Amino acid sequence: MRFIWSDKRFYVLSILALVAFFGITLLQNYIRYQHHNSYSIWVSIVYLAVSVLLFIPVIILTLRLQKLLKKKWFNRYWIWVGVTALATLGLFYLFSNVVLHSIRYFDHFVDREYARYYFGREALYHLILIIASSVFVYFAIHQKETILVNKGRKHIKLDIDQVHWIEVEGHYLNFYTDTESYLKRERLGVLAKQLEPNFIRIHRKYVVNRSQIKSMEKDKRDEFLVLYSGKRLKIGQSFKPIVW
Repeated sequence: MRFIWSDKRFYVLSILALVAFFGITLLQNYIRYQHHNSYSIWVSIVYLAVSVLLFIPVIILTLRLQKLLKKKWFNRYWIWVGVTALATLGLFYLFSNVVLHSIRYFDHFVDREYARYYFGREALYHLILIIASSVFVYFAIHQKETILVNKGRKHIKLDIDQVHWIEVEGHYLNFYTDTESYLKRERLGVLAKQLEPNFIRIHRKYVVNRSQIKSMEKDKRDEFLVLYSGKRLKIGQSFKPIVW
């Protein structure tokens, strides 16, 4: 699991998996139907592009939703994963059906034959990725990465997930948690690279834990990130736009 222990790597692996599913299914269709006079490989390509590859943005949104579910309903996480997985497959079936109808692939908005094909094969591909995403989120959140910091004269190993934001103060960095602050002598630019993608640099003075970001506010020409703790941090001009 260590290889995919970042959102970006998981997205890349998911996209590669969907492309592989696309290629395998296209080859299967070609072998099975190539002798039929009415068969066209371009029809299969369009169909699979919608029914398989269109799921790419869905898996990205699914991972974000699962993180939210884990954060808010920890004890019922797997129940919610099951419910949202079924809902996701159902909604994607309807959406992809409408897309195929809009390009005149089907005569009806809800095609019964498409339901048989989608839930017989493509839905299985998507369900595998949803399950993989839920497992990734569950174990990634439980992984504890630590950083060595100072509290007075003491050296402490601090769980990086506990840090809300990091702020430059002279030659040192301040690490702020719910109730405490810690010091470390380090360059912010170097540390920001090490903490990606779970932390984001928003200013020459600030690095913020993505999970602590509540909203973005604008005050005239200035923009601020608001954390769940209520802390407002200014976004530097050279660090816009901020996406979290």
